Amino acid sequence: MTSFLTHFHGPTIYLVVAGFLIAESGFAMFFIPGEIAVVIGGALAREGRVDIAAMVLVAVVAAIVSYLIGYGLGRVILPWVLEHTSLDRHPMMVRARTELARRGGPAVLVGRFIVVVRAVMPAVAGLSDLRLRTFVFYAVVGGTVWATFYTLLGYALGAAYQHALHEIGIWTYIAFGVLVVAFVTWHLVRTRRHRRTGAEQREEPDA
Repeated sequence: MTSFLTHFHGPTIYLVVAGFLIAESGFAMFFIPGEIAVVIGGALAREGRVDIAAMVLVAVVAAIVSYLIGYGLGRVILPWVLEHTSLDRHPMMVRARTELARRGGPAVLVGRFIVVVRAVMPAVAGLSDLRLRTFVFYAVVGGTVWATFYTLLGYALGAAYQHALHEIGIWTYIAFGVLVVAFVTWHLVRTRRHRRTGAEQREEPDA
């Protein structure tokens, strides 16, 4: 990714950065590194290849549009997917929908800053009962803060951005690892509790 973007100049850089952001959240492709693209965009602005103000604007608009696309896909496509698969009973899907129903917009805002969650949050929000107006508000706030921060970070770092990307990658995977461990622990505890409850219910008639 780092060497890929540095081969471009001018408007092409804007298009590539925007494309990565839309591919990441707009199509739930969590393996597309959104932060990396934005940081490099800022670093290339420091080198004079693009304008920093335009780069911030492009990153912000792409971040917001990607979430709106993801929301639309979640509303249009996910119902069909759930109808023809068992995904609606998956604990992670159930929990995500429950959290959105309980916390609403703030869950969308927080999810913007967490890798993987950022990629699937818009679609899950579209599937949930979260109103479009509420989703748009938090998508705009989160997208603006997130894109501006990482673009300016790349601009401030300049040639040192590769070291920053390394650190960002490490902390991103640490955050993802913590989420995975938390989910697995929750799932194991929940499964054990259900088994215990089922065993107690089967023993009650005999008593």
